[in-house]
Amino acid sequence: MYAAGHTETIEADNFIVSMPLQETVLAFDPPLPTAAIEAALKLAYRDFLTVALVIQGENPFPDNWIYIHDPSVKLGRIQNFKNWSEELIGKPGTTCLGLEYFCFEGDGLWSMSDADLIELGKRELVSLGLAKAETVVDGAVVRMEKAYPVYDPAYQDRINTVRAAVEKAAGNLQVVGRNGMHKYNNQDHSMMTALLAAKNLRGQRFNLWNVNTDAEYHEEQKGPDKSGRLVPERVGS
Repeated sequence: MYAAGHTETIEADNFIVSMPLQETVLAFDPPLPTAAIEAALKLAYRDFLTVALVIQGENPFPDNWIYIHDPSVKLGRIQNFKNWSEELIGKPGTTCLGLEYFCFEGDGLWSMSDADLIELGKRELVSLGLAKAETVVDGAVVRMEKAYPVYDPAYQDRINTVRAAVEKAAGNLQVVGRNGMHKYNNQDHSMMTALLAAKNLRGQRFNLWNVNTDAEYHEEQKGPDKSGRLVPERVGS
């Protein structure tokens, strides 16, 4: 851990950056043009927290995750980690449910204590009929800042402004991933941008911004991909 005020300079031929695009822009020294800074400062994010509850006994449901549309609860989605893999569960005879809450940093949900969030999650799980209070034997809270880039009416113009400024100032810098590109990629698309960025370091020329975020595909697809998923083409020869 560095002491306060410590700075370190690292020199490299190329950089791959996945931190929030807003922070990337603000980190430039010398600064990027004013228009790019103003555009970056207007990029918005949605934050996120997970209340993980350990349930003793029978697995509550067979799905990997379920979306909650009941207006009587604040809960938005539940992941069942046991249904992803038994290896995610440390103790036999238990299940870990990840109760997901969508919020903004500093709001009422975000600012609640871990203990209060665990109690909220327990109450809501019981009210939904997915568990009994006495079966909840442990809990923990994980907060994730800037989990979702916000698409407002002007976001694309701001991205174009930022992208042009970054590419002009640092041709050896590639931004990747959901936060890095302020692009609502799925996990596989986010990973693809990073893989293609690595290929670019080996002399290939992929346009990472062409990684499709909306193509329909099926995880159970076997054989040739007939889903219409788009894979970026090389730029030039």
